[in-house]
Amino acid sequence: MRVTRIKLQNYRNIEFADLKLDGCTQFLAGPNAQGKTNLLESVGLLTALRSFRTRDGKTLIRHDCREAKLAFCLADERFDLTEVWITLKRRGKEVVVDGKKVTRFRDFIGRFPVVVLSGRDIQLLRGSPGVRRQWLNLLLASGNAEYYDDLRDFHRLLHQRNALLKIDGKPAELDVFEKMLAEKAARLHAHRASEMAKLAAEMKRIYQIVSPVRENPELHYKPDLEASSPEDYLASFQANRERDHLLKSTQHGPHRDDISFHLESKMARDYASEGQQRSMVISLKLAQLQYLRRVSGVVPVLVADDILEELDNRRKSNFWKAVGESVQVMAAATAIPSVESPVSWQVFHVTDGKFEERE
Repeated sequence: MRVTRIKLQNYRNIEFADLKLDGCTQFLAGPNAQGKTNLLESVGLLTALRSFRTRDGKTLIRHDCREAKLAFCLADERFDLTEVWITLKRRGKEVVVDGKKVTRFRDFIGRFPVVVLSGRDIQLLRGSPGVRRQWLNLLLASGNAEYYDDLRDFHRLLHQRNALLKIDGKPAELDVFEKMLAEKAARLHAHRASEMAKLAAEMKRIYQIVSPVRENPELHYKPDLEASSPEDYLASFQANRERDHLLKSTQHGPHRDDISFHLESKMARDYASEGQQRSMVISLKLAQLQYLRRVSGVVPVLVADDILEELDNRRKSNFWKAVGESVQVMAAATAIPSVESPVSWQVFHVTDGKFEERE
């Protein structure tokens, strides 16, 4: 997939922008706080209508405006040319694809894959389990509609079980929800275990391209419960019912799963250097790109916000080897990389929300 044109109106500090993109490598250059990341953020919305910087959608709308409009022209492997319109409102969003309104989020998520690389990604390694779970769920839901359905149903049932726990629901009522919850939990576990094994192998392969030395990175799926079948999960829910009653919520299950990073069999968060940690996270995000490419048949767009500046020259060169050909890369930084680049950039200089193409 390739983005060939971007039109934004009243998006953050961008009053209006109309960028025609040529080729597969675009670079946004300019001082900080001018709008570079804002434009990259808008492209990131194409995957799941979510910002990689904030959960508050209202902040995406320009101050004193009721709504923001985003339009993208895409050259897609499946549908040739596609036009996507996203309207952000103070309450909610509207999406139109080729003139047809999208009424179900399920029908949009993952259809136009974009992978974002930013400095915030280091939280995948250093942050809380919730950060990693959210990333994993979004990735797997983007690539598999059945996983999206199972995850939605699991959280609906979990909410209902927790509601019963808070009012001291009857055992017979809990039995009904726990049986259904166990079935969904087992399905989530199976899908996570299978796809995490593939992601781990891909991350290791890419890391050994990006890193200038031979090292052994590992990515592990850490389920909260030693359970895999519906019967295992059901037994756990029932065994923990008394404690859950006291705490008024379900303490164990897939909603507490995690993933962990290791380097040479040691916890990367505690023992890996800054460069090693960043190389692991970049490798994971490039593995994410390959996952989406595999499951969708579409080459995702890669958005890189200030990442290239954080790499030393050797890792920077290896980064391009890991990305490979046919991937559109949209990058931003305060200045174009000074070292010799293996790509020819289409450059836009950014000042106060305005974009000027430079030769």
